[in-house]
Amino acid sequence: MDQSIGSKKKKTIIAFLVVVIFIVAGYATLSDSDTTTEFLHPTAKYAMWSFIVGALVTISLPMGAISGLAFKPNAKTTAIFTAFGAGALLAALSVELIAPTVEEIIGHATSPTGMGHDKMHAIKTMGALLVGCIAGGFLFYTLDELINSKGGFLRKVGSTISHLKNKKHDASIEEKDVHHAQTEHKEEGGAPMAIWLGLLIDGIPESFVIGAGFLALLSAKLGAGVDPGFGEVLPYTLIAGLFLSNFPEALSASIGMKKSGMTTTKIMMMWMSLVLIIALGSLAGYYIGSSIPHVIEIGIEGLAAGAMLTMIAQTMLPEAVHLGGSKVVGLSTLIGYLSAVAFKLLE
Repeated sequence: MDQSIGSKKKKTIIAFLVVVIFIVAGYATLSDSDTTTEFLHPTAKYAMWSFIVGALVTISLPMGAISGLAFKPNAKTTAIFTAFGAGALLAALSVELIAPTVEEIIGHATSPTGMGHDKMHAIKTMGALLVGCIAGGFLFYTLDELINSKGGFLRKVGSTISHLKNKKHDASIEEKDVHHAQTEHKEEGGAPMAIWLGLLIDGIPESFVIGAGFLALLSAKLGAGVDPGFGEVLPYTLIAGLFLSNFPEALSASIGMKKSGMTTTKIMMMWMSLVLIIALGSLAGYYIGSSIPHVIEIGIEGLAAGAMLTMIAQTMLPEAVHLGGSKVVGLSTLIGYLSAVAFKLLE
């Protein structure tokens, strides 16, 4: 029995390494702008780039899952990683998504021409951003509650804590309560699908953010009359923030899913499927962003940002505090935030 489990783990890890090699090879090929221009139309080339960026960002999901299943870090270590990832994700959203939009709004509102349409554009854009953020937050909350009611709360310690608080109406949730909830639902047939759908809800906003961030840099380069290479249109802060936040998310979630009775193969297949789906979502984000009015694009970006910010506050930070305490979480979040911001120097 143990040999069979060990064989499955080896096969899963080998499959993961093959995917990593494929993505790295794609990165190396597509980073050569001259080579890709020879066989791809510019639009198709940039679309391929957005797909590769999405895959590069999310490859940390199976990496985190393997780390969690192989090394089984203790609660405090998991808390440090989770808080670090939350800080990095906050930096990615604030620096790469919200800040550029706010700067654009201020630029139109304080236009030296004083034209009325500039101020009106600023008002519409700000309204789209705010409405999008609020709608994204409510949408994530509603879908998260729906998925959790079907067993999807098992995907994360943070979502398990939130589910238990709603069920018990008690703020004091102990480690034994979380462990009991994870083991109690082992036999629920619908739980794995609910867990996967919950992970998908977390990943869909991320995929559009990746595509939109890539498109923003690409548009700026093309607008300046530059034919950019792959490395010149990478939103480094966004990539770093999402990569660093995905790793601890998968690490922590995989430990919880294993405790709930899921096999290693099933856990890894879930994460690998999300890599593909989010990469495709990044591609969709690129195409959608390039074909819709700018104000609507800002609204959709706000929708994604609102959903991700709600996810950070609702699941990642409570999980980190529960596992490691507020002192560890505060400093780790700060370090994660500053680490992601530092990648801005690469642009």
